Amino acid sequence: MDPILDSLQQQPALKDFTGWRHLSTRYGNDPKYTAQDETGTSIFHINPLRDVERKQQEFCLLQQMHQDGLAVPEPLGLIVIPGMSWCCSRYRYLEGTTVRQLFPLGQESEYHLGREVGQQLKRLHTYAAPSAFEPWGDRCFAKHQRYVDQYRQGRIRIQDDQPLLSFIERHVELLDGRPNRFQHDDLHLGNLIADEGRFVGLIDFSNHDFGDPWHDFVKMGLFQVEESVPFAVGQLDGYFDGEVPEAFWVLYSVYLAMAVFSSAVWTERHAPLETERMKQRLAGIVAAHHQFEQVIPDWYQDFRYSNSENA
Repeated sequence: MDPILDSLQQQPALKDFTGWRHLSTRYGNDPKYTAQDETGTSIFHINPLRDVERKQQEFCLLQQMHQDGLAVPEPLGLIVIPGMSWCCSRYRYLEGTTVRQLFPLGQESEYHLGREVGQQLKRLHTYAAPSAFEPWGDRCFAKHQRYVDQYRQGRIRIQDDQPLLSFIERHVELLDGRPNRFQHDDLHLGNLIADEGRFVGLIDFSNHDFGDPWHDFVKMGLFQVEESVPFAVGQLDGYFDGEVPEAFWVLYSVYLAMAVFSSAVWTERHAPLETERMKQRLAGIVAAHHQFEQVIPDWYQDFRYSNSENA
């Protein structure tokens, strides 16, 4: 028995929906459902009522983005479920499959799909934060320090972690003055939808934040690269129109070095069975940056070199 689904089906505004289906999620605890009416398929995001203000902000942001022509789900409604401590956001369901499920497509197709995503991401990053937001540098470094404290109390250890901490300390002043813009903050291949190799849109904005837009590339370094280097290179080329600036690589490396520690803490706390896999992933990141003595990772330089040789 599913009391949330039962309550949804009893809502007068949703009486015409049929074919309700619960969607499984790997890490999140908030339920999601799909259902159909005469206009097509909708996806319903269920969240605790305490989050309703944040969900209203997310709904309004996506409303504006959809009106501006960005490849995001169309917001269709936001309701509070009477008698239960939940709110429900309804969006148009994007037809297709996740990019992760779609791969492999071959180097050229993956590169061009990455370019499309990078171009959309650049547009996403034009939305400014509300004026009340604290400066990005202060928030980011304070969060990093909390993660380092938790890392030191935990069991997962990164070999030769001191050079990473020293690299961050030497460059932390670069965070000052960085823009406060919209961040998707969970941009991995499972949150990108494509259909027959054509990019359809970005989904799952539940972790959205505001801060340095370049921080959104951290998930690229953590996950995209091990799944498709051509896609990652294409994403960068699409975003920067083929000219990735040196300033990006330095800041990206700072954020990625910080993510090594936060990822260790997150894995121990939320996915302990994936500890060994995460340790291997983080070791690969450190190696690709030569203990962060190198800001442009090997995978990017190797891809560029091999393609220039084959040109």
